Amino acid sequence: MFTNLIGNSQLKQLLISTANRSILVVEDIDCSLELQDRRAQQPRMMNPDLARMMNIDPYPTTQGGCGPRVVLLSKYNPVLDQVDDFTVSSCLTLLCSINGCSITTTEGIGNTRDGFHPIHERFSGFHASQCGFCTTGMCMSLFLALVNAEKTPRPEPPLGFSKLKVSEAEKAIVGNLCRCTGYRPIVDACKSFTADVDMEDLGLNSFWRKGDSKDVKLSSLPSYKRNGDV
Repeated sequence: MFTNLIGNSQLKQLLISTANRSILVVEDIDCSLELQDRRAQQPRMMNPDLARMMNIDPYPTTQGGCGPRVVLLSKYNPVLDQVDDFTVSSCLTLLCSINGCSITTTEGIGNTRDGFHPIHERFSGFHASQCGFCTTGMCMSLFLALVNAEKTPRPEPPLGFSKLKVSEAEKAIVGNLCRCTGYRPIVDACKSFTADVDMEDLGLNSFWRKGDSKDVKLSSLPSYKRNGDV
């Protein structure tokens, strides 16, 4: 999992800083490789440690049409003196194009060791994951929407919610395909973070029972802290 990736101009060496603050140095990078590349499974093409750190799927499509390999890319903009955040498909993004950028995967926002992010917990509670193939990309697309919503000058949302709007939550996953659950539970999980959501509009979940009051529903959702979770 990447939290930071820095290479020199020839990309002969990559320094990877991981979530546990350890540093992995990878030598002799093939600049034609994508972040997540089928060829990266072959040690002669890429250092196997790098493939392991990337949590690479053995069978990437390298087409970018489905969205499960979406990661968050953060890049400093010296003109505006700010960090720009956007998602990219790791199966299409060349290593040489992310020099000096920060890459965050779904394991970077939450995992079994450090604890899951509220996005993961709500996806689970709203039954928004079946085979799980698309879930990583869905989570990262929603995470980007939350990050960018926090940059807006909108009024402070109620406790436990974000500045994200329902319409934005619904559009956040337009680039991600799911063939199992249908999109209703996925959209419900996304909308549960929005400040203008109608709680009665959220479907079946494991957090509350039918007929529970709004206060009970709010207290039952996995806690979301805007400053700590984004």
